[in-house]
Amino acid sequence: MTDRILPPAPRSAARLQITSTESDFWAELFVDLGLRVEWLGQALDAVPKEDASAAALVRLRSYAHALDELHHALARVQACRVEPHLKPLFSLEGTLAGYLSRLYGWCEEIGNDFERMAVALRRRQPTSIVFSHHAVNESYAHFDELTSALRHTNDVARELHADKDQQSWRAFEERVEELIWATDWVHMTLARRPGE
Repeated sequence: MTDRILPPAPRSAARLQITSTESDFWAELFVDLGLRVEWLGQALDAVPKEDASAAALVRLRSYAHALDELHHALARVQACRVEPHLKPLFSLEGTLAGYLSRLYGWCEEIGNDFERMAVALRRRQPTSIVFSHHAVNESYAHFDELTSALRHTNDVARELHADKDQQSWRAFEERVEELIWATDWVHMTLARRPGE
């Protein structure tokens, strides 16, 4: 018997309508994360309230909420791909791509952990709802390095394209900062001790 609460992801209509390769890459990852966030919410709703430890369920819901906020921040950054002078920043060889790729991979990793925890709660099995501080700190340090590189690249790109629409540059930078903050927030949520 599988530990998954829900069946594998269906091929969504949104995924089938995308045509360009870079768009496929980023859009498919985004759609998959959106499905994961939605499924996690459904999985937590499926845990019988009377059977679950209230603290464990509350903690898992806080994880799911932080992941949902991260998904919304990603949506705002990805919306910038339509701006012609910002599109090169989404190049698969760039620092933004490195950050986004690692972020999507990390979301898949922790999403699998969240789902495993929800399955255990539903089955009334013991489960740890606490993440290793060492692992969370290592992940945070890695993202901090990626963030520094990303900010440096964005500063250089803005200076090179100073004649372009400054308002859209500011909006892009604000969205990237919001994404960085949301990523940090997920780390902080994972690092909280029980009862905090």
